[in-house]
Amino acid sequence: MMEVVKIVIIGAGAAGTTAGIWARKTDRKAEITLITREPYPEYSRCGLPYTISRRIPEFTNLITHDAGWYSRFGKMNLLLETEAVDVNTSDRMVTIRDLKSGQEKELEYDALVLATGSKPAFPPIKGVEGKNNVYSLRTIDDARAIHEAAKKGKNCVIVGAGLIGVETTEALVELGVNVTIVEFLPSVLPLMIDQDVSDMIQGALEEHGVSVYVNTAVTELIGEEKAEKVVMKNRETGEETSVPVDFVVISAGVRPNTELAVKAGVKLGDTKYIKVDSRARTSVEGIYAAGDCTEYVDFVTGQPVPIGMGTIAVRQGKVAGINAAGGDATMPKGVLLTRITKVFGVEVAAVGPITRNLERAGIKPVIGKMTYSSKPEYMPGGKPIRMKLMADQEGRILGAQIVGYEDVHQKINVIAAAMQADMNVEELEWLETCYAPISCPTWDIITLTAEPIVKKLRRKK
Repeated sequence: MMEVVKIVIIGAGAAGTTAGIWARKTDRKAEITLITREPYPEYSRCGLPYTISRRIPEFTNLITHDAGWYSRFGKMNLLLETEAVDVNTSDRMVTIRDLKSGQEKELEYDALVLATGSKPAFPPIKGVEGKNNVYSLRTIDDARAIHEAAKKGKNCVIVGAGLIGVETTEALVELGVNVTIVEFLPSVLPLMIDQDVSDMIQGALEEHGVSVYVNTAVTELIGEEKAEKVVMKNRETGEETSVPVDFVVISAGVRPNTELAVKAGVKLGDTKYIKVDSRARTSVEGIYAAGDCTEYVDFVTGQPVPIGMGTIAVRQGKVAGINAAGGDATMPKGVLLTRITKVFGVEVAAVGPITRNLERAGIKPVIGKMTYSSKPEYMPGGKPIRMKLMADQEGRILGAQIVGYEDVHQKINVIAAAMQADMNVEELEWLETCYAPISCPTWDIITLTAEPIVKKLRRKK
C-alpha cells in the first residue's frame, strides 16, 4: 500500500489555492494543507479597487470559495490566520503558529509549495511612519479601511501611478473624493506603457478632476498622528508643492515575501525574488514556489523578471501543484506579461517589455505607431484607438501597447498569441482579420501598425 503524500502550501492566494486544486486533481489521496495569515480564503486582489467604490457591492464578493468548500469539495485542510514561521528541510517539517492563540505546531511534508506573495513597498518619505491615515491596498481589510476613509475625508493623495494607483484613483473619484496622484517617473503607468503612449490615460484622469503630477517625488508627510499635508518636489525643476490631505494611499510597488524561503535555504534570483525553473522547482529539493514571490524568464529578453500578475500566478500554481503531487507539468519558455486595465472608460493594454527594458537588455526595437478608429470613418460610433508595435531587426515581434475605448483587450491578445506562435511582423502585416461596418474597419490597426515596421526593415536590407 502506497503512503499518502503530504503536501503543504504556504499562502492561499491565487497561486497557492490553484496549486492545491491541481495537486488534488493529480493525486486524489494526497493530504493537502493550505496555510494563510489572512482571515479569508482565496479572493481576487485585482478586484479590490472596485470594492472601494462599491462597483462590487460587498468586499466578500471577491472570495472565490467559502472556507467550507476546501474540506467539502477540495478535500484540503485550510488553516486561516495561521503563519508558517520556520522550515526544517532536513526533516521536511514546517513550523506553524496560530495567530489568534499563539500556539505552534509542526507539519510534516513530502512536497512544500511557497506561494507567499508580496507586500506593499513604502518609498523613503519623511514622516510616513506611524500615521494612522496612510494606507496601502493589498487585502480586503485594506480596501475596507480606504472605503471608510473616503466617507470621512474628501482629499486624498495617491503615491504611485501604476495599476493599483490609477484604479484606486478612479474608485475614489466615484466616491466624490478629490484625488491628487503623484508619480516618481515621467508618466503614468510607467512600468506598463511607454511615455509616448500614456497621454490618453493621463488626459482621462485630468478630465475627471484628478490632479496629476509626474516626474515628482513625495518628500514628506506633515502632521503628528495624521498626515495633514503632503510635500512633493519636481525632479526636473526642483519646484516644491504642498497639498492638504485627509488621507494618503501608497501604491509604489511591492516587495516579495521571501523571508521563509531564505530560512529554508532557497536561492533568490537576480531580482531578489525566488528563483524557479519551468517546473516551479526551487533550488531546494522538494520545495516549489509560485506567484508573486517568484521570478521567471521574460519571453522576449530571456532575463529574469518578477511575477506580479494573477494570470501568471495561477499558471505557475497549476504547474507547482501538479508536480508537487507527482505529476508532470512545465511552464512555457518565458512569460509575456500580458496586462490590461480600464480607467474612466479608457482601456490600456500591453504585452512584452516596455522600450526602456528592451534597451537595457541590449535590444534596439524598430517601432510602428498608429492612431485609428474602431469603426470605418463613415460609421457613427467609432472611437479612437492608439497602438505602438515593436519588433527587432529581424522582424521578431517584441511587444505592443494599445490604448483606446473599446476592443483593446481583444487586440492585445492577438499580439500575445502571435508572439507565442513566433510569428514575425511581416506575417502580422498580412494577418487576415474580420470586417463589418457595424463592428470594425477593413484594415485592422494591428496590420496597419505592422506595415511601417516592415518598410523600415526592408530599407535596411
